[in-house]
Amino acid sequence: MNHYSITRDKFMSVMERDKLLRCCKKEAKIDLLGNRKKWVNRYMLTHLALNSGLRVSEIAALKISDIHLNGKENYLSVIGKGKKKRDVYLDDEICQHLRDFFLIKQQWDESLQDNAPLFAGREGNHYTTTALEISFKKAIMKAGLPLHFSIHNSRHTYASHLLAKCKNIRFVQKQLGHASIAMTSLYADVLPEMNQKLANTFLK
Repeated sequence: MNHYSITRDKFMSVMERDKLLRCCKKEAKIDLLGNRKKWVNRYMLTHLALNSGLRVSEIAALKISDIHLNGKENYLSVIGKGKKKRDVYLDDEICQHLRDFFLIKQQWDESLQDNAPLFAGREGNHYTTTALEISFKKAIMKAGLPLHFSIHNSRHTYASHLLAKCKNIRFVQKQLGHASIAMTSLYADVLPEMNQKLANTFLK
């Protein structure tokens, strides 16, 4: 029997999420002025993790050709667990950030060819999952958030907030690449800040 559960400590509140993104954006602007890459990459990584729910292995494997930003349908082509392919749809905000990031990569003379990695490390190779995990953890530290948060908690955060907003469990299941809807349903009752608002709907 699966006793796995999504508890409150496994995802960020809206305030924590926004604080993290504001911190990364501020540091990225400073680094961009100084022609440094660290926080520009870190901001993109953090924003993408929080707005897509991708596993860290899926982020590490992303290539330029996996990113489809054509205006009508904006999505990532991802190969997840069990080599299963899925399309992960993106919101307008993260799409604009990705477009801006591509322009910056051009300025850095980084490759935008189809097989080039989205996050290019030394010699243009893909960052390892460990490197991405460490980078995300440094963002958490800089923002002054609880240190138990890891990049995987971004996946929990995305799922929790998306399900609370869209109320479409099938869509969330597809976005996350869950084989079973039972796994997705674990995110259905974990947003305590929504409880009072929902209770007040009884009066409306």
